[in-house]
Amino acid sequence: MHLGDGVLGGDVVDEARRIHESGARFVSVEPLVDLSGRPGSEHMIPVLSFIRELTGYGVEVDWRARLASDGPVWWVFSHLFPPSVLEGPRGDEVLAVWRARYHVGRCFFRRGPGFLQIRDRRHAGLRRLTVSDGALVSAIDSLLADRGADSMPDQAMSVFEKQHLVVRIGGGVWWAPYRLKRWALPAWEV
Repeated sequence: MHLGDGVLGGDVVDEARRIHESGARFVSVEPLVDLSGRPGSEHMIPVLSFIRELTGYGVEVDWRARLASDGPVWWVFSHLFPPSVLEGPRGDEVLAVWRARYHVGRCFFRRGPGFLQIRDRRHAGLRRLTVSDGALVSAIDSLLADRGADSMPDQAMSVFEKQHLVVRIGGGVWWAPYRLKRWALPAWEV
């Protein structure tokens, strides 16, 4: 069943929620998503954020992407629903690995009382990072709202970049982990 076409507006979080609540379980995204991180590609941040949010709801996303040899490594995006086409260096090989390794929950965050925990299985096993500093949690909220990295302290930005939780795309910054929204998980673990 076709539920309609639309143009991605300003609030990708709200748009993904609305689409999921409408009953959609498959979304096709145009145009080709440039994952190179080159200057001038910052217009891809809302598209990647939209795919991230849909992935958090468990919505299947039909999208096409292009890698560059001098851009972010492919596995940084491997927690997103795999693209249908991946152009660039070793694109077919990388896409086959992406599809084989993909599962919901590869890189997500959960909120607890006064903290946020990030679980990352994109590369080299499980990594957990717990953020309890209120200023850092607020800065992450700004990144999630695609307001940029201006409110992120330099030290935190450095830590998140080293762990590939933020990705520089053009002149902007994209927050990678999604929040699991479809499944009822506890807000924190004991």
